Amino acid sequence: MNAVITGDIIRSTQLTTASQTMLIDGLNASLQQWSKDYNMRYEIYRGDSFQCLLPNEPEALRLMLLLKTFIKSLNPNDINEATKFNNTKSGLLGPNWDFDARIALGIGNIDNNSTKLGQTNGKAFILSGHTLDELKNQKQTLAIATADSHHEELQTELILLDFIISRMTALQSEVILWKLSGYTENYIAKQLGINQSAVNQRANSAGWNAINTLVQRFEKLYTYE
Repeated sequence: MNAVITGDIIRSTQLTTASQTMLIDGLNASLQQWSKDYNMRYEIYRGDSFQCLLPNEPEALRLMLLLKTFIKSLNPNDINEATKFNNTKSGLLGPNWDFDARIALGIGNIDNNSTKLGQTNGKAFILSGHTLDELKNQKQTLAIATADSHHEELQTELILLDFIISRMTALQSEVILWKLSGYTENYIAKQLGINQSAVNQRANSAGWNAINTLVQRFEKLYTYE
């Protein structure tokens, strides 16, 4: 089976042109790197939507969360962060300056393997696309649909995961992004210019233990012997 991730930026039309460009350029750069790390293919389309095809299902949830936390890490979502952000990136953001995305993961077979994702189809694409459409009428922003026996379990777990991630600040999201990438807290601290204890505090406040436990559970479910 394959994994397909489909997502779109929430309230993208309410962002200024400059902030849209900053977000999409950053997302594209990250996807380029992740395409090498995870041997995946991706496309950004309509200016605010993206899709990824992974040949290895165990890595799919981790990549889904990398996308989510990267986008949320750009948010100046408290007063102190907003002041700092606006002082360095003045004029980039409109009145609704928060970045977020709806992201759906579908796991199933694909029928063909076109060079363009838009011309590729199959159960994984159908599940991912339909699930994303359903998210647009819900408060939930992360969801999964699978063509196997794990569907019910993972649906429930993604509801809880979405609840955790929806409460992350930008600074917490930044730390979780680094930890999902496999870096140690000491390394993250050096990159962010903060103490290791601050990294640990942000990770704990963001619910890293629960997030990591679910990622490991997902990897175990889809690692075939």
